[in-house]
Amino acid sequence: MTTKDIVRTRSKRLAVWLAVPLLAMTALMAWLHYWSSRPIQVGLGIDLPVIYGAVIDPSDKNTADLFLEEHPHSRIRIHHLYNDARPETAAPDLEAAIRQGVRFFVTTQASSHAAPSLHLFADGRALGINVSSASLVLSGEDDFLLRIVPDLRQEQIELARQVEQLPGSRLLVLQDTSNLAWTAPAFAIFSAALSASGRWTLTNHQLMVADFTPATLTELMSAPYDALYLLAGAYMPPIGGLAQLFHQFHPQAPILLTSWARAPAVFEQAGSAIDRLILVGHFPSRHDDHAVDGYLRRFNARFGYVPQGMTLGTRQALELLDQAFAQGHDTPEAVKRYLLATPTHQTSLGPITFDPYGDLVGGFHTLNDLRRELQ
Repeated sequence: MTTKDIVRTRSKRLAVWLAVPLLAMTALMAWLHYWSSRPIQVGLGIDLPVIYGAVIDPSDKNTADLFLEEHPHSRIRIHHLYNDARPETAAPDLEAAIRQGVRFFVTTQASSHAAPSLHLFADGRALGINVSSASLVLSGEDDFLLRIVPDLRQEQIELARQVEQLPGSRLLVLQDTSNLAWTAPAFAIFSAALSASGRWTLTNHQLMVADFTPATLTELMSAPYDALYLLAGAYMPPIGGLAQLFHQFHPQAPILLTSWARAPAVFEQAGSAIDRLILVGHFPSRHDDHAVDGYLRRFNARFGYVPQGMTLGTRQALELLDQAFAQGHDTPEAVKRYLLATPTHQTSLGPITFDPYGDLVGGFHTLNDLRRELQ
């Protein structure tokens, strides 16, 4: 073998030796890129109608559609869930999704549904961000269910403060019985907070808001009252009907709504009572906040309607998960650490501040010109 042949052979061997680690490094980099950018399923709750045969509200589904259209490189892939009106279905439905490999959820469960599902977020198998349950059962728990709405203690103390600013002394409270996990403790805290001044006399009437009939409430509504508090939620249009019925007997009396009634259908059903409505909300009026108004305009332009208020929180929850995934956090434990390590996170609709247990720390907004919200 000549010297030239020896050199040629050694060069080939060297090339092979260099190629092997280079190929291995390339494969490793490709694998890391795939692993760090692979799609991640996020379960998103979509409410089935409370009233049998009613149309499903597509607000949350369309919220996710718009988010992904505006964030085409997001790792989020939506796994649709449907919130049945029966609380006993809540935990089994979530558990089925976890068995299918879903580890992250934006839960739109009401308190009656969220409370029996808590055990599913206790051990890190899954992480959820709840946008719709104010139950105290969720408060102060070191688990994997974070929440971006204030709990009912904060909520009802604020509502009592709003009532204290109204004239008069006789208050009618209509308490919905379809979600007693929320309305029962909410009324207890509200009435206790209101009793501090000793000025108000409360009449509490329980009813199934979704099924109310005006004839059965005429005698109650026509009694002398200075204000009405509708302790009801789920964005049910009949809330507006109850407001309109009360307004017929008390045209000057204010009518207080919770944030869970912030929906165009409620305002439309209220008729002329809309001018007497006062809503204590989690977000400012679109006419006072450019970010909220811009989002609602984009949503309306894309889907042809204005969504109910909870979808603002759904949008924020998707943004929080997207930010965590983009930073490489893709397990429930890692996402929880990321979200709680920096208590305040910026979203396109305003900041989210968590306490050490993943509960929202934040204020409220009073909306008293709800006719504008329909414009």
